[in-house]
Amino acid sequence: MSSGKVHYEIYIKPPKGKWQFCGALESRDKALKQAAELAGGGASVQVMKETLTEDGVYLSVRIFQEGDTSSPRPKSGKEEAEESLPCFKPQDLYSYESRKTIVRLLQDSLNRWKITSLELLHSPTNLERLESTGTVLQAAIQKIAIAQSQAGEGTIGERVKTLHKLVSDAMVSVYVDRNKNRLPTLQKKTIAELATQLATDTRRDYLFNAAITAHLEDCEDWDSKLERILELIKDVPADNQLIRDYCLNIIDGYVSEILTAPSAIKDIVGDQNDLGGVLQRLIELASGQIKEEDIASPGIAALNLHFGAGALPDARTAIIRRVLNDLKGPKRILQDSLGAEVKFLRRLGSKVAMASGNLIPSDEVLAAFRARSERLIAPSTLDAYLGEAENPAARVERVLYISDNIVGEANKRKLAGILQAMLESVEFNQFFSSSDVAVSKRLALLHELQDKVLQSELEDTRKQVISERLDTICFGIAESARLFDKVANSHNDPLAKCMALLKLAASNLLTRGKTRDNAQRMALGYIREPGVLKKHLGDGAGAESAAKIEELTAMLRDAGVDPQSVMARHAA
Repeated sequence: MSSGKVHYEIYIKPPKGKWQFCGALESRDKALKQAAELAGGGASVQVMKETLTEDGVYLSVRIFQEGDTSSPRPKSGKEEAEESLPCFKPQDLYSYESRKTIVRLLQDSLNRWKITSLELLHSPTNLERLESTGTVLQAAIQKIAIAQSQAGEGTIGERVKTLHKLVSDAMVSVYVDRNKNRLPTLQKKTIAELATQLATDTRRDYLFNAAITAHLEDCEDWDSKLERILELIKDVPADNQLIRDYCLNIIDGYVSEILTAPSAIKDIVGDQNDLGGVLQRLIELASGQIKEEDIASPGIAALNLHFGAGALPDARTAIIRRVLNDLKGPKRILQDSLGAEVKFLRRLGSKVAMASGNLIPSDEVLAAFRARSERLIAPSTLDAYLGEAENPAARVERVLYISDNIVGEANKRKLAGILQAMLESVEFNQFFSSSDVAVSKRLALLHELQDKVLQSELEDTRKQVISERLDTICFGIAESARLFDKVANSHNDPLAKCMALLKLAASNLLTRGKTRDNAQRMALGYIREPGVLKKHLGDGAGAESAAKIEELTAMLRDAGVDPQSVMARHAA
């Protein structure tokens, strides 16, 4: 007999008798019809779907139940191990954590059918469709059984049996409710009326969700589902807070699952060129900030309005978490250069922070951006970006730019280490010692780099070390070119020499540190020579002297010299 072969076994139990095998059929419909005919008069009936696996073992799933819920199969072997396992109930499958597991295990099927886990669990039609796949359900149960067994919850075989019974009981419960017309609908009731009717029902959530699932059953795509479920909000009462909160909470849950469905992404964001476009659209939607003229689908238009009004917090949280999860993933945000991606990431960060508000902890948001930042500075990505720079100075600028726009102290420290290594490299030093590049250009580049370092978000100690290294290179160039002597010797009198050196110190050619200090020291040396300052300023009286004092004060200040340290000598 080939694996995957399916048949249906019918069992019947008289009111005071034992379970008896009644027959086996290959047709599901015929088996269910015969079971329905046998039910009644106090007799219990069950139909078991039997699927033959590759290892020759039959896996059983109960698809019909009427009356006694005990197993029609004789129990074999000892039961101690199974009884020691945690107790599970079919209702446990409806919990949030269980639904997350269902989505993970059945993602391909859910995407293909365009349904959520809520729609799967509350729809007899969807459950029958899952059941008819055979191997899909079997594989999902086996994966969970293996994981639970590895966690010490019994053998794989024991877990498979337990989980099969759990799933089977849950399915049968839904089938029985359908067959007995227990599943409500919204065809003749508003959502508020149904919520009120079920207010005291112990199965309120299950029945309410079944009604909404049926309401969405004929929707062909995700957007139409969003549109239809959001239309229900207009019937939510404003004068009954308990009913209002309950209805909105259920709707919020459905919308959340729709928005996290992988196959729903295109319906939600439309055609986008890259992941960056997707993330931007999602975060704008979470804030309700998509422009009306940019929305083509009615479902998203309605969702944008509700989000803009601050409604449906769980759904907004779901979108933001989807953005954060994509940020932590490996896919590039933009196909452009790393610089463009970093710039985009910074803008996106501001939008995510605003959208998150009190929905998601700031630590969770930062963790996602730290993870993305770590990917951005991976050697394979960073080396390609730096390789596009025209010279070593430009490469240093790019590292500084990346450093200022990424998140995470560890990431910034890593870049600071890369930066220090670049400044010590042969290539960097050869570039700044090359006569092929004009002295003035080399000095200006070093001055600009130092400014960017000092204004960067690097650690203070790193800033100091890197700044001093740039200053050392700058001083070496100035000394090699005899820059200070040439500037001073181009004038005859001490005052002119001082003024020229002050202008040099104030220019964008000298780095802060010993290079600029040397120009300041030489300038002060000349102006402090006996009689130079007095000759220039006179007795300080009159408009001409006042103008000269103002001019000299400004030059000293621009050159980084405290004017009082010079003017005090004149006043004395």
